[in-house]
Amino acid sequence: MRLVPIDKFDDEACEHLKAASDEEVIPHIERLLECLQDLNWPIAPLVSERLSMLGLELVQPILRILSGNDEMWKYWIVSHLLYQVSDDVFCQLRFKLNSIKLHPTKSEVEEEVFDAVCELLRFRRN
Repeated sequence: MRLVPIDKFDDEACEHLKAASDEEVIPHIERLLECLQDLNWPIAPLVSERLSMLGLELVQPILRILSGNDEMWKYWIVSHLLYQVSDDVFCQLRFKLNSIKLHPTKSEVEEEVFDAVCELLRFRRN
């Protein structure tokens, strides 16, 4: 049973992903997060919704994205996925998000990651 979509129209993998247990999904977190590099892809909202149901296993992979230099990927993670994750996951990411807010790079400002982080932090005051 294939859980990771092979292209942006892979509805079959999304159906398998929806039905899969967390234990089946967890080994594929990194590759599933790659599906969120463009939220305009038809599969992206479905993958995001399923990933948001996971727990602390998301923290390290998301921190790697937020610490990287793919600003559009950061933007999609911050502006979409992080609104959906549990409070436990969000709290583990708050330090990095505050760091982006306080010390954004030029590219984070230019690509609107900074704005998305500020909005998210205002929304998720917990």
